[in-house]
Amino acid sequence: MSTENLLNEQRIKELEIKLRQSVYDLDCCRKEKDEFIYIASHDLKAPLRKVITFTERLVQKAADKLNEHELRLVERIQKNILAMQSLIDDLSVFSEIERAVHFQKCDLNNIIEEVLTESELKLKENESIIHLSDLPTLGGNASQLKKVFENLIENAILFQPEGQAAEIIISSHLLGEDEKIKFNLPAEKIYYEIRFADNGIGFNENDAEQILKPFVKLNGQSSYPGNGLGLAVCDKIIKLHHGIFYANGIENKGSVFVLILPGFFQ
Repeated sequence: MSTENLLNEQRIKELEIKLRQSVYDLDCCRKEKDEFIYIASHDLKAPLRKVITFTERLVQKAADKLNEHELRLVERIQKNILAMQSLIDDLSVFSEIERAVHFQKCDLNNIIEEVLTESELKLKENESIIHLSDLPTLGGNASQLKKVFENLIENAILFQPEGQAAEIIISSHLLGEDEKIKFNLPAEKIYYEIRFADNGIGFNENDAEQILKPFVKLNGQSSYPGNGLGLAVCDKIIKLHHGIFYANGIENKGSVFVLILPGFFQ
């Protein structure tokens, strides 16, 4: 073997070592970040509960002594406390996604039926219409996939023009060879596409990637409740399932959220 080839092999080995170290460092940073979020969110819950309790006691004891302006200020305090509580709860969910993930055989029909049953009251209140096709059975974590479905249905109901009922179309199909090539997926493996299409406020197609980031609320969404973590949670869960999650939208025309999942955990 020539000296040049020996040097090339040595460089390749050095690069492989550096790459493994970089992957290890990145994994450690990710774990430390999630651990910090987990600890911080849990440590914040106790003092926040005390603030909620003391505020409620203050209102009970002094409500009749406060004027209208002062009562409005107290209401604003309580509203912001509840918003903080919601944010902490969402952060806890976000940080716990990768903890103790167990994969098993999941019938998505059973999962979506469970979600729709639990959301029945909310769907009726909003006069929502659901069009549901047959969904596949695949490998995954049932509780996490349930969370994805819950978030997508809740978003479809929430982000509607005033006075309009949500119409949600949930469909699925087996990915063909051309689609696997499009998404750079291995041809020998089975993948399913699950689509959630709605008739809501939609979004600008240029924001399709931005909308999946944590805490992002696009123009026109700021007046709606929520912390902007729902879609980020969906994205993280689908990536843990070795899948792809993306969104298409047209402003004032609706959104389509697409899940591409392997037929079994790979």
